Amino acid sequence: MTERIPIQGDLSFVRALLGAGAADLKFCYQCSTCTVVCPITPADSPFPRKEMVQAQFGMKDKLVAGLDSWLCIHCNDCSTHCPRGAKPGDVMNVLRAMSIEHFSVPGVLARAARSFTGILLLLLIPAVILGAAIVGTHAQTGYKFLEGAIVYSKMLPVPVVDAIFIPAATFAGVTLLLALLRFLRAVAREHPRTARGRPLAAAVRGAAADIFSQRKFRECNTNKPRAGAHVMAMYGFIGLFITTTLVGIFYYLNRFGFDVQVTPYDFFHPIKVLGNVSGTLVFLGCVLVVARRMAKSEAGGATAFDWVFVWVLFLTVVMGFLTQVFRVFELRIAAYSTYYVHLVFVFFLLAYAGYTKMAHIFFRTAAMVYARWSGRGLAA
Repeated sequence: MTERIPIQGDLSFVRALLGAGAADLKFCYQCSTCTVVCPITPADSPFPRKEMVQAQFGMKDKLVAGLDSWLCIHCNDCSTHCPRGAKPGDVMNVLRAMSIEHFSVPGVLARAARSFTGILLLLLIPAVILGAAIVGTHAQTGYKFLEGAIVYSKMLPVPVVDAIFIPAATFAGVTLLLALLRFLRAVAREHPRTARGRPLAAAVRGAAADIFSQRKFRECNTNKPRAGAHVMAMYGFIGLFITTTLVGIFYYLNRFGFDVQVTPYDFFHPIKVLGNVSGTLVFLGCVLVVARRMAKSEAGGATAFDWVFVWVLFLTVVMGFLTQVFRVFELRIAAYSTYYVHLVFVFFLLAYAGYTKMAHIFFRTAAMVYARWSGRGLAA
């Protein structure tokens, strides 16, 4: 006799999925073509067919705690071959965004990060904070930083910037950690560890190899070119993080009496070179991602959640380059204004890392490590 399994569907969750970019979900008639053509799905309990079934029935608890939506790389081989145009790849993409929202703390910020209106409100917060810091620093003495050589630390001294950004980074780190712990506890209930699980160190090494090579993209067909864009953006972002860290370290070493040079650096200073090369990589990676999305090919749809992160990252780099150009040509108003906008975007990327598309980096990494540790590996 066939066992009956009761299903408690969440219709509001289904409506949320349909309204968040998975509107074609209703066309799925469970032919399993998506699972057959996926080059990276495991042989046991493959995706994305089961996620399509669960989504149609509104099985929210299973979906937000699902491991496989994070193992999917949104290459859209499944959507390309779907005979009904149900776009399973886009459904998996939306599920990831909803998983981030479900586990984020507080969830209201994650909900704001999924709409253009919410994004504007999130950008307004650093705009006000940084604007108030500039006014508070110079209101009594006059805005004398507009005189003489353009030095950005004259507008916002490094200790003032740190007083804003260190708490923002701490907030991001704590909230991300809480979200990931909630996520992993839920995943552990849905995907208990099996005897096939690897040691944690081996799981971390395997996940790192996949991440830094982006080799899973090369197993796909529809969206294979995105691998190059991801590699450029990823290594560029890492380079920018290292550049910013070095600038901060050198500044405080100088303050404590060490004979090290601080900003502004000349064009051929190693730190400046690292920053410019890294920024160029991010710029090119973002351009390629945007161009592919706007080509309206079979590469897959993008929601506000996807678009905003790419554009903010792109504009952060562009503003960083413009601050150099305007400083060289001594365009004071343009230089300081651009630097202010640049800091607003940097704050957005940093403080809201657990709520925007950037959270994808951490959730996916955690899922990849857990998959290997638990024995839920990918296809060879």
